[in-house]
Amino acid sequence: MMKGQLSFEYLMLFLVSLCLLSISVFALLNIKVYSEKASDTIVFRSSVILLSNTINEVCALGDGNSRAVFLHHNLSIESENEEIIFTASNYSLTKPIVCNVDSARLSGLVYVENNKGSIVVRQH
Repeated sequence: MMKGQLSFEYLMLFLVSLCLLSISVFALLNIKVYSEKASDTIVFRSSVILLSNTINEVCALGDGNSRAVFLHHNLSIESENEEIIFTASNYSLTKPIVCNVDSARLSGLVYVENNKGSIVVRQH
């Protein structure tokens, strides 16, 4: 009877360990999903800030100036009143601007040019 009780105790210990392991794996998978979302949000915001700053710089420098920037996230830009709206799949961010900006869909290396006070952002 002692051998049967020991086998049952080891079986219960194994089941408890298996439950704890499955809970840990589930928690780690959730952490991975949330960290990927947070990382994607940070990359989007970084691309928006980089492009926005470049647009403002080219605008301030005047006609004929241009800059090249590399975006790490696909973006769409649209100018509305004195604001520019940056959008990507699930994200949207609005920034103030001084110059008029043409609408575009962008990714990777892009050029920002000042053409007589109007900012043209184009794909390389």
